[in-house]
Amino acid sequence: MKTLTIYLSYWSIRLFFIFLTLFLVVGSYFYTVPMISYGKYELTNPLYSEVKNMPTWFYDIIYFIYVFCIAIFIIFFMILYYNLNKRKKEKIDSQYIQFFISNLFNYIFSNEELTEEEKSIKLKVFKKELKNDHAKQLFINTLRRVHAQTTGIVRTKTDYLFKIINYDYLIRAYLHSPYLEHKLFALKVISDFRITKYNSYIIRIIKKNRDVLRSESLITLLNLDMDENLLFLVDLKIRLTMWDFNIILKTVKQLNKLNIAYSGLINSEIPEISALGISLARINKRVEFKDDIKLKIWNPNQLVNEEAFSALISFSTHKADYDFLIEKFEHASKHTQLKIIKALAYSPKTIELIKFLSWVVENRHFTQKVEAIRLLLDLDLSIISEYKHSDNYSIKQSCLQVLDFNI
Repeated sequence: MKTLTIYLSYWSIRLFFIFLTLFLVVGSYFYTVPMISYGKYELTNPLYSEVKNMPTWFYDIIYFIYVFCIAIFIIFFMILYYNLNKRKKEKIDSQYIQFFISNLFNYIFSNEELTEEEKSIKLKVFKKELKNDHAKQLFINTLRRVHAQTTGIVRTKTDYLFKIINYDYLIRAYLHSPYLEHKLFALKVISDFRITKYNSYIIRIIKKNRDVLRSESLITLLNLDMDENLLFLVDLKIRLTMWDFNIILKTVKQLNKLNIAYSGLINSEIPEISALGISLARINKRVEFKDDIKLKIWNPNQLVNEEAFSALISFSTHKADYDFLIEKFEHASKHTQLKIIKALAYSPKTIELIKFLSWVVENRHFTQKVEAIRLLLDLDLSIISEYKHSDNYSIKQSCLQVLDFNI
């Protein structure tokens, strides 16, 4: 019933403006013809005699004035409605601050043990004041925030209060509401109070949307521990946006999830999920998945390729690791190539390394040349001397920049 009421409110406003627009459009035509016929039915225009001899420009002015008057009336009505609604909410906010905050916090943070009768009296007082949705939202939001930041007895009390106010119909209605703010509110409540019975509907939201609503839904499922290993992301078969990608990384880090199915994520056919698995493996230093990540270097998806290189750079500790990075250097983006060159500072000093850095100085762009020369300073000063007097202006300038900086 609550959901139906919300939809009626949502569509009534929109239908009103649709019908008003149609009325104005059809009315502008009907006013200029003697009648409209449809089959056996005929609709006569009683005002046609007044406009048939009227100049077109004069008729347009009259009709414009007519539309303008209607618009003024609608705007006046909307302003009146907005002000009345605003004052009503302000009154509720004032009552809430004066009554609820003091009574609610006294109850939640009180060390006094109440009898069942005393509890019942307090709860009846709370319920009595929760007469509309705005008051309930304020109340639930306060409980939600306290619940999320506390533990022990306080959390038990907020959980109990949340359940006894019969939240289910409101959260369910808001979750199915056409209003975005309602859905986001419901998702935050579900997430903080760990309500698992809406999981299937949340999954449908994720599959249908690609905006902030989907990101909030993903966070909700992560908080609900729906699937500790995160394989539900593979099962969803959705393409993540960069916003989704970063939100998931941040949330997983905050929740300190440990049993992640790295292999399943890394080897997912969905590029963004694969990149997510690689990134999580890098962040959590799961070096044992190095070989799986190496296979992703040839991936045509740029995000997967970038994350794979970043992980391999982070995991590099032996000569073979750095040799692999040098070998696949051309497969990386310019930004990642620079990161590879900087990482080679920790590589064992070999002839192959000097040759590679020399190749970079002679063939790559200015920024990479500078970084390569900076490393060669510790490897072979004779090459630096050659570059300092090089006929190639770019090489010479790169070398002078590094030398000037070190001086």
